[in-house]
Amino acid sequence: MSTTIIRKLSASESVRKFCVSCMGGSYVLVSECPDTACPLHAYRLGPAPEQTRPPVRAIRRQCLACCCGGRDRVRACAASPTCKEPYEPCWLWRYRLGSRPEIFERRKRKAKRTLLTLPGLSLDKPAGSPAA
Repeated sequence: MSTTIIRKLSASESVRKFCVSCMGGSYVLVSECPDTACPLHAYRLGPAPEQTRPPVRAIRRQCLACCCGGRDRVRACAASPTCKEPYEPCWLWRYRLGSRPEIFERRKRKAKRTLLTLPGLSLDKPAGSPAA
């Protein structure tokens, strides 16, 4: 029994793999890609020097376009790396929410810990109210 360790790809590496699979496995076609309307076009050959942001926002735009603009559809996307038939694994799946997965999980944990209070409402009982 052999164990293969699969490392997690960075956002730039994921974009590169996605573009290569989009172009049928040809690295030459990726460099000659004519689709300038694609959100990933500037990142297809690696980090874009003219772009100041990392490619996770571009990945989010690509995922929204793939899922017909539905945020709920992007969140529920079934094309994870461990997906089953009839879906094919997507290289971008890990970054589909528009941030690095570590940051997203940290924000999610913080939101669970934070108690939401609305202006004018208090969780304290008024002094004159009877106890239930």
